[in-house]
Amino acid sequence: MIATVNFVVQESHMITPNVKHIALLPQDERDFTFIPGQFITVHFEKDGHPLKRSYSIATIPGQEKAISFAASYVKNGPGSEYLFSLKPGDIVQVSGPFGRLILKEEEVKRLFLLSTGTGVTPYRAMLPLLTEKMRQQPELKVMIMEGVQYRQDVLYPEDFLAWEKTVPGQAEYRAYLSREDLSAQRAAHEYSGYVQLSFDEFQVNPATDIFYLCGNPNMIDDAFAKLQAVGFATSQIRREKYISSK
Repeated sequence: MIATVNFVVQESHMITPNVKHIALLPQDERDFTFIPGQFITVHFEKDGHPLKRSYSIATIPGQEKAISFAASYVKNGPGSEYLFSLKPGDIVQVSGPFGRLILKEEEVKRLFLLSTGTGVTPYRAMLPLLTEKMRQQPELKVMIMEGVQYRQDVLYPEDFLAWEKTVPGQAEYRAYLSREDLSAQRAAHEYSGYVQLSFDEFQVNPATDIFYLCGNPNMIDDAFAKLQAVGFATSQIRREKYISSK
């Protein structure tokens, strides 16, 4: 049986029309350590049956003390019913951290971090590490690319735009909007289409690039196939799929 730790809900609020940001603190006030890119598992019961759901940690180390994550609402989903009813002071059982979608020590020219939906949250946790890595490697360029349907669905844009300014010329953030009409109004960081269809523009190269993919399985499978078709090895493509529980 997996051991769990009691956490207290510090805050819980909507950050898009369909996504809630939830921040937790250990009830015993001990430190909870994690590696950016890892996830936690929330344990709860529904009609007497134990259930669990996993969420990538969104906490920016050094800026936030609470362990935070973003949860999408799924109609009639027991996980959504539980999480979206939480309020400050409630107790949540958590296990972890888990996961291997973490930054590795390696010399490359470009890092591409692609996501859809809440798959961008582990990249938020990686921001200080990415900044440090670019300052240590002046030739390194890092691209964070967030794919959503509409402008209102973009998660944490203020954090990623602030990060982009930390190492000008090396850091870039883009939001790809697959259903938004950008003909009348377009911000500098906004692009039309699907995030995985940008590879030709960047002339991706297995000799210089590493890819991280997180989010919807359809995006990940499509991106993985496109990258393999131009010579990327499996070891050069790190993946974490978000599969909705029924």
